Amino acid sequence: MTNVHPFPIGGKSAKPLRKKSHRTKSSDNAYGPALLLQDFDDIPVDVLDAIIQAGSLYLAQSGLEHTEDELASPCAQFLRTLHGMNALTEVANVLICEAQRYPEQTDQEAVDWLLQRTKATHKVMRKLDEMLPQDEFILASNSFGPDFMAEYATNAAMLLVSHFAEDLLAYYDENFIQTRKDRRKVMMIDSRDAYREVIQDCQIHIGAHGFLMKELASAQRALNKGMKEL
Repeated sequence: MTNVHPFPIGGKSAKPLRKKSHRTKSSDNAYGPALLLQDFDDIPVDVLDAIIQAGSLYLAQSGLEHTEDELASPCAQFLRTLHGMNALTEVANVLICEAQRYPEQTDQEAVDWLLQRTKATHKVMRKLDEMLPQDEFILASNSFGPDFMAEYATNAAMLLVSHFAEDLLAYYDENFIQTRKDRRKVMMIDSRDAYREVIQDCQIHIGAHGFLMKELASAQRALNKGMKEL
């Protein structure tokens, strides 16, 4: 059992990020006192709050407008989603580290499941990043094809990462909320419901994409057959 490395943001969607600050993360609010767990560098982390903050990296926030750079980049939303996944990966690493510190209190099967879900999320995200057209190609193309590919990859990424967040919340709920180590049950439920709403919306879009691809494939087969008969 080991930690999972952050997804390398070096593919077609790559852009530089600001250096991350290693300040203590905590959340003392109306929901109740934060439960802080130690990461691999012994830095205290409020895991529940970190899962919520990861969503803010790629989910739309009311009152905030896109920057000019974001509007000029068809892949910007995908990149933000990738950043959200990296933040969630750090959360998974904290939970794995906690399990390593207290193996006698840990359900190893649940930890293995968490590790598998993290690696599976990375694997699919890597595939989506590879298929994503570059901004320059999308903007220069006189076809809607590259735009469609970017839209599909972005919705698929948001669906995948939001599912990952829900998995982390399920693990946290079982090991820290239900055991009353963290009493912010309402905070956990609110964040879970928010992610589930995103999942539902993305599933609708993915369903529409699937229908379109099915119809396009059917039309392409008919076209190929017709061309052979000419």
